[in-house]
Amino acid sequence: MKQQFRAQLKEERANIPVAYRELWQRQIAEHLLAWEPFQKADKVMVYLSTGWEVDTWFLVEELRGRGVEIYVPVVQKNPKKLVPTRYFSKDRLVSADFGILEPPSGTPTIDPLKLDLIIVPGLAFTNRGYRIGYGGGYYDRFLVSTTAPTVGLCFTAFIRDLPIDEWDKPVDFLATEEGIRGGNS
Repeated sequence: MKQQFRAQLKEERANIPVAYRELWQRQIAEHLLAWEPFQKADKVMVYLSTGWEVDTWFLVEELRGRGVEIYVPVVQKNPKKLVPTRYFSKDRLVSADFGILEPPSGTPTIDPLKLDLIIVPGLAFTNRGYRIGYGGGYYDRFLVSTTAPTVGLCFTAFIRDLPIDEWDKPVDFLATEEGIRGGNS
């Protein structure tokens, strides 16, 4: 059932006019930049957006400019898990599976418990912060290993009722073009 939702959501997201996408992404970034947990965080894990995902590159550059330690999720296949790996600059990234950019092997990592904030991708979220991602359960497994606040980036049009499994882990907050709200309230 989730596979059908994923295909439908990807198609819907691809059909958002560029002008709306750019406006909404700017608004999401403005809300995050003004949000106290974002301002106070010293160690942030953020996904590096690709394709039609909510753009995070502006946030990465903002965090770099503030001297924040930035970590990005690197997929480890055996055992299946996300490893928060230090980001230094875009020109030091290598292409990994699915064309995703990531730091090269040997780059420093961090214990998930030492992170101050985690920015999470998703195709869609529920009002309570549950998400549909790209499959594989990597974020669900990762989020149980940390106590850092988690925030999903999402256009309001993609907040809806979704199928939820018992292993799904919600984010704490949702950042949308309309503002930031508690995700699992």
